[in-house]
Amino acid sequence: MPKFNTLKEILEHSDWSRTTAARVAEMLEICTAMFSYTQAVLLAGTGGEGVQSNVYDRDKRINIIEREVRRSVVIHLSLETDRSDMPAALAFMNMVKDAERIGDYIKNMYDVTRDMQPDGLDRELHDTYLAEPAETLRSMFGHIPSAFLENDEEACHTLIELARKTGLDTEGAIVEISRGGLPRPAAVSLVLLLRFYKRIAMHMSNIASTVVMPVELMDFFDEPGD
Repeated sequence: MPKFNTLKEILEHSDWSRTTAARVAEMLEICTAMFSYTQAVLLAGTGGEGVQSNVYDRDKRINIIEREVRRSVVIHLSLETDRSDMPAALAFMNMVKDAERIGDYIKNMYDVTRDMQPDGLDRELHDTYLAEPAETLRSMFGHIPSAFLENDEEACHTLIELARKTGLDTEGAIVEISRGGLPRPAAVSLVLLLRFYKRIAMHMSNIASTVVMPVELMDFFDEPGD
C-alpha cells in the first residue's frame, strides 16, 4: 500500500482527490467574498442591503459544500477496495471543517457589528486595533486558494507565519483593550472581533499546513515531531 505524506502526493493520486481539493478551494473563495463584505459593513454600518446574499446565503453554501465533500469521502471509501485513499480522506475531512469554521467566524463578525456597532465602528478605533490584522487576513485570503491547489510550499509557509503573527498581535491588542478605559460596547466589540480574526487566521494556517506537513501532523505545525 503506498504511503502519501504530502498534499502534493495526495492530489497526484486520483481525479477524485483533485476534484475534492477544488471543492475546498471553492469554500475558501466564498469565505474571501464574505470577509470583504463584512469588513466593509464594519466601517459603514449595517443599514445597507445585501446582507442575506453576501453573508448568510454564502455561509449556507459553505455548509452545503462541506456536507457534499463529507458524503463524497464516505461514498468513495465505501466503494474503493484500495485503501490508499484513506490519508486523502482524512485530510479532506479536516480541511472542510477548517473552511466551514472560517465561514462561521466571518458570520459571527457580522453579527457583532449588527448587534453592537450598527452604525459602524469608530474609524480611529478601527485603525488603531483592527486595520493591520484585517489587512493581513485580506492578504492571506488572496493567496490561500492558489497556494493550496498549487501545492506552493513557500507560500504556505508564509501563510503559517502570518497566522502566527496575527495570533500574537491580536492577543496583545486584547490585553491592551482590557486594561484601557474604552466604553464597554466598543471594548467588547473590539475584543470579539480580534478573537475572530485570530481564529480565522489559525484555521487558514491549518489548511496551509496540509501542504507542508504529513497528514498525521496537520494542524500541529508548531509542535515537534515524535
